[in-house]
Order: sequence, then C-alpha cells, then structure tokens
Amino acid sequence: MRPIVLLRGVVVLLVSFVAFYIASKLMTREVEVNHKKYIQESKAKKISCDMETSCPEGHFPFKITSGAANVVGPSICFNGKILMSTIQNNVGKGINIALVNATTGELLKTDYFDMWSGKVELLVNFLKTIKPGSILLLASFDDPATKMNDEARGLFSQLGSSLIFNLHFRDNWVFLGAKPIKENSPFEQGSSLLQILKNDKKKNKYDGWPEALEIGGCVPKKKD
Repeated sequence: MRPIVLLRGVVVLLVSFVAFYIASKLMTREVEVNHKKYIQESKAKKISCDMETSCPEGHFPFKITSGAANVVGPSICFNGKILMSTIQNNVGKGINIALVNATTGELLKTDYFDMWSGKVELLVNFLKTIKPGSILLLASFDDPATKMNDEARGLFSQLGSSLIFNLHFRDNWVFLGAKPIKENSPFEQGSSLLQILKNDKKKNKYDGWPEALEIGGCVPKKKD
C-alpha cells in the first residue's frame, strides 16, 4: 500500500506543479497583453490630442482649452501636436489664435492679442489676412473682450462664430472656425447667454473669473 500512496502523492504534486506552471504562464501573458494594450492606448491618446475617441479617416482631431483665471494659460492641440501652450511659451492674455492649413493640417501661424490694454487693430489686421482654406483655433485667457470692437466681431462672425456678439469682459471662449464657411461653426463654446461660463460673481469658479472651458472633436479635412 505504501508504494501506491507514495505514487498518488507524486502524481498530485506533479499535477499541482503543471497547473501552477500553466497559471503562471497565463498570468504573465495577460500582463504582457495588458501592458502592450496600455502602451498602444497611451500612444493613440497622445496622438489624438488626449481625446477619448479616435477620428475617422479624412478628419483632424483637435482639443482647445481656455486659460484659467489669469494664472494658467490656454492650450491648443491639433492633429496630435500642441500648437500653443504655456510650455511652448507662445500664449498670452487676451485671445490666442492658431491657423492651420485645412487640407494638410500644417501649422501656418500662431499669435495672441491683448484685449485689455493692447490694440484691437492688430487683431483686426490679423483676421483680415487669413486666407481661404485655413482653419482657425482660438482660446481665451484672462479677458478677451474689453478692446473688442464691431469690426473684429464681424470678422469672427464671418469665420463661423455665433457667440462673438455676446462676448464680454472676462468671459471664457473657445472656438474653431474656418475660411470660407457657409454656416455657423459647430465647434464653439463660450459666452452664450444661456451658458454658465460668463463672468458672473455668483457663479465664477475663481475670484473674478469663470472656470476654464474645453472643447474637442474631429474637423473634416478640406478637399482640393
């Protein structure tokens, strides 16, 4: 009987070892798969401006974040590249604008315009020089409206903004427009009278400023 009991013990140990070995391999494989999946998702997220979903073929991903109060600067990302940000050292208080080629996605120009103590003529001249086939991405910072005049508002309206005439002192505004455009842009959020992101002492997240505003999506490429 003893040899049989011993044999059974050896078999049990052998089966346990094999089960443990297989389980270890499966666990290692699962970790490797999850790690690769995490890397792939991280790369995809980085490439798509930290958007949760990918864009279909023939579209550019973008993400625009306004400034927070007068402390944290805005950020503009387009087609996987940060075009404007505090780290890039190319943003300023007022209105921040990046222009890109609507067909290739190539960055054409970036600039910012002080709407508190600057000259609105500089903004007007900039808007007048925008060529057809361009996409405009805009983020406000601190105050986008004190120096804003009717001419500048009209030019933004021609680029597809439906909210520009409701933009006032320290309102937050993010916008993507284009030239030419046949109707109002669907990529705009900000100082609508029906939205809470106006400068309102009773609703402001920060002392004297509303909370930061963000918009993202997929904009179709212009076909030649």
